[in-house]
Formats: sequence, structure tokens, C-alpha cells
Amino acid sequence: MKVSGHFTFDAPAWTVYDTFTDEAALLEATPGLEHLEATGPDTYRARLKVGVGGFALVYQGTLVVTDRQPGEGYRLLVEAATHNGFGRAEVQFRFLPESGGRTRAEYDADIALGGAQKLLPSLARGMMDFFLHGMAEALAERCAAAESVEMG
Repeated sequence: MKVSGHFTFDAPAWTVYDTFTDEAALLEATPGLEHLEATGPDTYRARLKVGVGGFALVYQGTLVVTDRQPGEGYRLLVEAATHNGFGRAEVQFRFLPESGGRTRAEYDADIALGGAQKLLPSLARGMMDFFLHGMAEALAERCAAAESVEMG
């Protein structure tokens, strides 16, 4: 399932890029991501729990950040499997500066979940929405922390 969209952040592109590529922010913002362990540069072992209603599956897999263009964008690859299914996502992020120090984050994603074809369109959009809102929270926390350090 291909999905695309954008989200505007109240921070400069470099700050947004740094947040989107930070291990702690990825862990906090990625839907269902319960565990993230670095196994190499920009490569992580991951455990994800994805559910709909009262049903959830635990996936084991990898999360990889590739094609970095510092301050401008990168590609996020997620592959995971469970005993009776799989999940894959490839997301291209672009960070475009806007007036007033804001940044427009655009994404193009290709998401596949084995066994969830009927649910995939709404689930894929929901996962991207959750991720972007999680990144907005992580970014707000970083900006607030940086501001308090500057004032203190």
C-alpha cells in the first residue's frame, strides 16, 4: 500500500532531521515499536507490536536508516516477521524549510502487512499519522529542553 503526505513542524529543517534520525525519538514515535537495539551504523534490531482492536501480533525485525542527506531527508526501512505474518515499510522523508523557521516534512511510503490486506489502507495511514505526531512530541520536548538550557 502506497501512502504519501506531509506534516508541518515548528522547527528548522536541521532540527527536524536530527529528531527524525535519533534512536530515542524513533523508539518513541514508531507505531508499536517496543525495543530498538543498535547492531551497526543506522541499523537496529527491533521488536514491534501491531494490533487492531483486541488482536495484536509481535514482530521481530530490523529498522534501517539509509540514503541520508543531512538536513534534507533520508529513507527508513522496516522489515519484521511473526510466526504467521510479516510487515515491511519503506518511507522516504524530505524536510523542506518554510518561512518562519518551520519545516514541511513530506513522506512517500510503501507499507505491506501480510494477512491484513483488507485493513491495510486505513492501518497504513494510521501508522504514518501516529509516527508523525510522535515525532512532533519528541521535537517539542527537544526544543523545550534546548530553550531551558539557553535560559539557565
